[in-house]
Amino acid sequence: MKKSVFQQAPEVIFEIQEGIERESLRANLKAQAALTKHPETLGSKLTHSSITTDYSENLLEFITGVHTHTSDLLQELNVIHAFTQKQLDKEVLWPNSMPPLLPAEEKIPLADYGTSNVGKLKTLYRKGLGHRYGRSMQSIAGVHYNFSLTDRFWKYEKDVLKITTPLKAYKNERYFHLIRNFQRYRWLLVYLFGSSPVVDESFLLGKKHNLERLTDHSFFTPLGTSLRMGGLGYTSSAQASIGICYNQVETYIKTLEAARLTPYHAYKKIGYKKNNELLQLNTNLLQIDNEFYSTIRPKNIARSKESALLALHRRGIEYVEVRLLDVDPFESVGIAKDSILFLHVFLLWCLSKEAPRIRKEECDEIDFNLNQVVQFGRASETFLTKQGRKKELTEWAKEILSEMNEFSTEFFKLDSAYAMALDVQQRKLETKDNLPSQKLINALGTDSFLNFHKRLAVDYSHKYQLTPSDEERFKQFARLSWDKQKEIENHDQLSFESFLKKYFEEIRIDYQEVLEE
Repeated sequence: MKKSVFQQAPEVIFEIQEGIERESLRANLKAQAALTKHPETLGSKLTHSSITTDYSENLLEFITGVHTHTSDLLQELNVIHAFTQKQLDKEVLWPNSMPPLLPAEEKIPLADYGTSNVGKLKTLYRKGLGHRYGRSMQSIAGVHYNFSLTDRFWKYEKDVLKITTPLKAYKNERYFHLIRNFQRYRWLLVYLFGSSPVVDESFLLGKKHNLERLTDHSFFTPLGTSLRMGGLGYTSSAQASIGICYNQVETYIKTLEAARLTPYHAYKKIGYKKNNELLQLNTNLLQIDNEFYSTIRPKNIARSKESALLALHRRGIEYVEVRLLDVDPFESVGIAKDSILFLHVFLLWCLSKEAPRIRKEECDEIDFNLNQVVQFGRASETFLTKQGRKKELTEWAKEILSEMNEFSTEFFKLDSAYAMALDVQQRKLETKDNLPSQKLINALGTDSFLNFHKRLAVDYSHKYQLTPSDEERFKQFARLSWDKQKEIENHDQLSFESFLKKYFEEIRIDYQEVLEE
């Protein structure tokens, strides 16, 4: 796409829409993962639109609405944190992706979504994840960033470029254009924002690793940036065989749907049911499509009786979800404003560049580069691969930021906020001590991972600001969410296994139908 389309777009037509999903474990004041139940005053985990849980009962997930101004987005995120913190009794929100002191694997509590069939489905799915990957791995937290442009902009772009493709197909094509370049350059985000190089030794029990001792009870990756994105985090050798294609939406849907329907020997060994107890949703490579661990997802909002993949198939891409961001331990809400503004520039830059289709050889390069940054990003010299040739990491990163600076100057004109956001990242390339991964190690000094983050969490707990009107508003949200959960539970008529059978029949996507569109 030519930059001139961006430049010509009237401000009322060009508008970034964004949202955040931030995960955080509840921890007690001994830096232990809380074993208490999700506070009832926060509302129903099943139906609340802003406050829920991810994998476990203690892994909170905060979901903002869609915003067009980053300051409003962060204000809402702060209010959600403030209201939640006020409901916690001698507990805090853990400020790192890597968890506090965990109990024994089997004692990590699965999130309980109530007695409805849909609630049981959500809990059983998590039970299956625990059997497949381990419950401690599922206790790692992250920040997901949702990004989209308005239909007004896409229609405008189509008109300027004289493209007659229907809007749904055009948006699919353009978002996949962005995604392909995101895949090519995602290593840069992990380098600049990786914030999880250290972990408490309790997380390592029973796991193979090559970490070194940093301080008492704390281990770290000597050269890496993000344990969350490495072998101890959200990776899966089983899923490596899926071979997701980001070249067009049809092959993406077909590949994921095939994985969802393909039996997998290791999961068949776990079993579907034992002693009349269900162990997982099924024994396939993916229980549902959301199980696929990806650094970015094309998405549409799933409706009742839809999976995420079926929603995407029916209505096309509405936004993309960036999923590789660590929780920033130096920000009370897990992400900084300048980081979000940098993501604006990065994603639009990805959209503006040529994005040829990704072939197998380049796909291998893309994975290699990400792994290099995860494991060796803070080394004095780390080489990546570009079109089969070696490229020094910081040299390449500086070239990219130079391009992004030029793009930002032309696109955002003289917006000082964007210039400052890019400058923050530029300083990380000039001095490694500015990288959050190195900054965290330096800040720990001789302190332990647990003590350092406990102090941060306690400090943040006193800084969140909540007005009486916001507090009353969220109390009302909580009451309404419980009413909605009861309504769902009262309307169930099928047995759970009959419900599961019907659910999987309803979300099934016909391969031929996808490819013929």
